[in-house]
Amino acid sequence: MSQGLDYEQRHLVKMANQIAMNVPGRTNIASQVANHMRSFWTPVMRAEIGEIARQHPDELAADVHGALDQLRVVEA
Repeated sequence: MSQGLDYEQRHLVKMANQIAMNVPGRTNIASQVANHMRSFWTPVMRAEIGEIARQHPDELAADVHGALDQLRVVEA
């Protein structure tokens, strides 16, 4: 993992990537990750993972980036 991330940020990255890896059915992964984050993550957590995605994009799976794009559209 990238240096510059604190423990909580590394934990959010790990959770987000694990969610994406464990989506059942392996279809519409980004949508399922976005739905999970919308349902179970606080707005602060979603904002923090969005900031991590901007500053450290290589830390997150492509499907997590897709989920964050979907969340930005809905929450804007």
